Parts: sequence; structure tokens; C-alpha cells
Amino acid sequence: MTEDELRKLVTEVVREVVKSAETKSPVVRDEEEPLRRGPHHRPLPAPRSAEALEQYKALTPSRIVTGRTGTRYLTKSYLGLRADHAIALDAVESEVADGWAEQQGWLPLRTRAKDHQEFFLHPDQGRRLDDASKARCEKDAERGVDVQLIAGDGLSANALLKNGPALMKALATHLSGVGFRVGKPLFVKFARIGVQDEIGVITQAKSTIIIVGERPGLGTGDSLSIYTAYGPKLGQDNAEKDCISNVRDLGFVPERAAARCAALMKETFAAGGGGVKLTGGDPAFRPHVVNH
Repeated sequence: MTEDELRKLVTEVVREVVKSAETKSPVVRDEEEPLRRGPHHRPLPAPRSAEALEQYKALTPSRIVTGRTGTRYLTKSYLGLRADHAIALDAVESEVADGWAEQQGWLPLRTRAKDHQEFFLHPDQGRRLDDASKARCEKDAERGVDVQLIAGDGLSANALLKNGPALMKALATHLSGVGFRVGKPLFVKFARIGVQDEIGVITQAKSTIIIVGERPGLGTGDSLSIYTAYGPKLGQDNAEKDCISNVRDLGFVPERAAARCAALMKETFAAGGGGVKLTGGDPAFRPHVVNH
């Protein structure tokens, strides 16, 4: 094929392509449809029962039935997640101010953790009292009571500040109401759950109850847990303890949690121990534990 023949062939092909494009119908856009960039929001299909759906949504702070944009969260959901993450971070970094425990009428103590950073990095330091607090506990705490109440900041001081006073008051009321002698409440700064063991040994209490701020999840920086232990001893195994968690207004409200704890302690004393002792030795069967 000569150069002239090649030029002629290319020219004919180009003309055919241009002619074909000119004969196609132009794209007509609805004037009311806004220009969009990226994937469109895909609304959820209509539920079979809108009333039932709203009831389900009201039962949980979790994000359910929110819809999506492409494969991503809606902007509203994304911003909510960021806000809840910030709540969790604030809870972990929160601390109880000096003097606050005395305002509640609690005996203030602290663990061997020198500061908040050491408390995070070295959990064992939060399971034993420092020397000054140990001496104060030996001197000022009541001895030989049925139940020694302890409040600890744990991993969310905010939870203790918000819900601790109400829960401690309710616990004292309900435990006394079922016949237990309750010791003067103690407060422990930079507290891990295991500090209840040493306090129980020092005070010679028959049992201990410690409330601590839970490790925060998204938007749950105000949640407390109650840990009960019978026959305190250093390094007491967790299998001998029981826990009531998610104590907060959006979960297990303090008054109800305290009533449940008092009933649990009656079962514990009757069985001569907690944890697996309440299950007949079968750790897979725990009817006394309530999940919330």
C-alpha cells in the first residue's frame, strides 16, 4: 500500500466516525436533577413495620438501619463515630481531682502508680496500695465487716464522677437492707480491679465490692462495672469473682444494679464463695450473671 492510499483510507475512517457521532441523539439532562460527584446515597427499602423499626432503634445506642453512600457511611454516621471516639479518648484520659473523694465521704487512697501514664503502662502498679495508703487503710478503715465497698477510677474516671456517688449510695442501702454490715466506703486513685484483694486482706472483710470505670467503647465513657469477691486474698483468681457491667443511665441503671448486686451477694454468702462456686463448678453455666 502506497502512502497516498494509506492517507485516503485513514481519511475515510475519520469521516465515518465523525458522521456517526453527529447522528447520535444528544444527552438531555433533567434541569431539576442536581449535578452529583461520587456515589449516590442509596436509601433503605421501606420496612415491613416502621413502628417496630423505631422500637428497635430506641433500644440501643448502636447505629443500626442508617443507610449508606456507595460502600461508605453517611456523613452523619461518620461524624457521629468521630464524636463517640472522642468521648472514649476523653474518658480514658480523665482523672479524679484531689478532694473529690472527701466530698463524697469516702476515705481517699491511691495505688503504687505514680501518675496516669504509669497506671496505663504498668497495670500491676494499680493492683496494690502505696505505702502511705496502706498505712492509712490499716488505721482508718473499718475491720471485719461483711462487705467493704471500694470506688476506683479504673479506665474511666468520668464514669465514676458521673455515676459513682449514686451507685455507692444505692449499694450501701440495698446491702444493708438484706442484712449485711457495710464498711465505710473507700476511694482508690489509679485503681485496677485487683486492688480489692489487698484492701480485703488489710480490713479483714468477709467480702469486697469495687466499682470501677470500664474501658470505654464508642460513646460509652460513662459506664461502670461492679466486681464482687468473697473471702479476700492476695491475687485472688477472677474465677472466684463476679461482675455486673454497663452500669449507667443508658444501661443497667445504678439503683437496679445495686439491688441485683445485693441479691448476688446473698447467693455468694450462702454458697460460701462466688464465681464458679455459684455454678456448681460448671463455668459454662452462670445463671446469676446478667449481661446488659
